[in-house]
Amino acid sequence: MPHAKQYRQGDVLLVASDHLPTGARLLEPTRDRVILAHGETTGHAHGMAAERVRFFREDETGRGFIQVHGPGPVALQHEEHAAILVEPGLYEVRQQREYRPRAQAGRVAD
Repeated sequence: MPHAKQYRQGDVLLVASDHLPTGARLLEPTRDRVILAHGETTGHAHGMAAERVRFFREDETGRGFIQVHGPGPVALQHEEHAAILVEPGLYEVRQQREYRPRAQAGRVAD
């Protein structure tokens, strides 16, 4: 998908997707929030109100996807970042990884 719409908040990147994988299953929200990523060091989380957002996980690969429904954007919130507004659509959820020389690559701690 050339020039796909993207949103970044800290270590989370949302990339527009044109299809949901067949094996993706719907995950239940946590207390009316869809949690996209948990902070390993702070306990904070990247999350969105569950009213208009559905989160899917593909078991085979572990990839995550969100579907934002409705007439307008939904806020992606995190305690240490400014909220960003995500337009309705389907997005793959990616988490940034950091390179560690002579060590196994790991996720960035947020």
